[in-house]
Order: sequence, then structure tokens, then C-alpha cells
Amino acid sequence: MRKTVLVSVLKAPRDLGILLKKKWYRIPLEKAPRKKFDYLAFYQPASFGRNGGKIKYFAKPKEVTRVRRVDLLPEEVRNKNAKNIYLKYSFGKINKIDPAIKNKNGLRVSFGFTDLAKLKKAAEVTDLYDVVPIEKMMKKVLSRRHIAFKAEYPVSAGNNHKYRLDFAVFCKKAPLNIECDSLKWHSQKSQVFKDKLRDKRLKKLGWSILRLKEAAITSNIFKSADKVNLRVKKLGGLKK
Repeated sequence: MRKTVLVSVLKAPRDLGILLKKKWYRIPLEKAPRKKFDYLAFYQPASFGRNGGKIKYFAKPKEVTRVRRVDLLPEEVRNKNAKNIYLKYSFGKINKIDPAIKNKNGLRVSFGFTDLAKLKKAAEVTDLYDVVPIEKMMKKVLSRRHIAFKAEYPVSAGNNHKYRLDFAVFCKKAPLNIECDSLKWHSQKSQVFKDKLRDKRLKKLGWSILRLKEAAITSNIFKSADKVNLRVKKLGGLKK
């Protein structure tokens, strides 16, 4: 029988320490996935430095309980989410993946589902989801067009809203955010709503937003690059 795996994110090295030593992981109740799963896999993002961009561990929950954040992390009593309810997943054995699954294509990783067979065979994060590496395609074409960019660029939108932009291009009139929207993730109603809210917050900060769909990128990458060139031109050209 197919075993479902929820790929989750360890926000900071401290959370990895909690996972390995105390053997639990937390998810805010309001963000908890509705789909059932058998295992959790843990992605270590860029904040882990040299150990970032990898999935090194997975585990099977043996118990799930509802707990206030302050009861999980009593030292963070002043945290604005201290009284919020979280799902606490407790584990027995923490399984190590060796070699680790690497995020070579810079795919943005958030909660997502795969299966145990794929997890055990995967060499790269893209192997988990059968995702076309559209971000990698855009990196190549932007470099060929001599459009300076910063990939996976972090932006804080206030009120603890933090985003990682696919590409940030700094133009004279306004900074440009280029997003590569995969069909699998960005066609879901919940994600469409999140994308619109995200774009609204970034626009308030002065960002210009250009979203490119997977079908457009894969069918004609050069036409997509032309759209970027046109937007950069409208924004006064690249800032030197």
C-alpha cells in the first residue's frame, strides 16, 4: 500500500535540535493539512547555512496532540502566537536519509505531499513531486539576457509575513519580483488566494509583480524572457 509523506519545513536549526533530541515537531492548527499522511519528512532551508537546501530526516508519528505554543516553548511566552493551538507530532525513531535529498534547482519548498517510495529513491527535491524545474530554466535564460537577478530573495512584509521571491530584479523605478508558477501548486484554490494576498502585500512595499505560468515557460521560454525584458524596460531599466 502506498505510504503518504508530508514534506514539512524546519524553520531554524533549533527546530532540528528539538526534532532529534526531543523527537517532536509542531504545525499551527490553522495551517495543518487536511489530507492524512503516514510520515513526515523535514526540509532544512537556507537558514541552515551549509546544511541548508536538504532533506536529511523523516519519521512516522506515533502520537498527535493539540498543545498551546507556550506549553511547547515556554521560553517564548512573549511570542504573539504563544496562546495559539499547535499540533504536536511525537516520534519514536528519527530516520536519516543518506545521502540527503538536495534542492539543486532552488525549488521553493513548503508543505507538500509525496510518497515513501519516492522519498527513498529521490536524489533531488524535484524527484519527490515530478515538478518541471521551471526556476532553473528561468535562471539560465535571464543570465543569457544579461538581466541581473537574485534568486530566492527574502522579503519581510511586516506582521511576521516573510516571503522568499523566486527572482528579484532591481530596476530604476521599482524592484521587480518574477514568480514562476507551477501548475501543480499554483492552480489550487487555497494557493491562488495566498498568491493574491502575497502580491498585494508586496505591491504595498513598492514591488512590481510578474507571474509566469509553467505552461508558458516550458512551451516558449524565450517569450517569457521577452515579457521580463519588457517589464524591466517599463521600470526604467536595470539599476546599476
